[in-house]
Amino acid sequence: MNFPLDSVTDLPDEHKMALAATLEHMQVRDSLKMYNNLVERCFKECTEDMRSKVLSGSEEKCTTRCVEKYMNVTTRVGMRFSEFFGEMEKAAAEQMAAMAAAQGK
Repeated sequence: MNFPLDSVTDLPDEHKMALAATLEHMQVRDSLKMYNNLVERCFKECTEDMRSKVLSGSEEKCTTRCVEKYMNVTTRVGMRFSEFFGEMEKAAAEQMAAMAAAQGK
């Protein structure tokens, strides 16, 4: 996880470690949820019947397209979220600088 733990400098080291462990646990949980959603969605969309242990050619193509599309959308959403979060951080920093400048006058 890329969470800047230095930003919580007021916390004791053991609390920082607990926070890092909690955040990592949340990341693993969210990754598993994403994987499960992907499997469920593509299975429902692509599986025609359960008579064979192997996917048919059309099922395999559908599954490949479904996974690629899901991953592309997920990647794009993550990129947009990062851009949005960066803009929010920049606006907050500018607001804090303006407040500091106003107090300094």
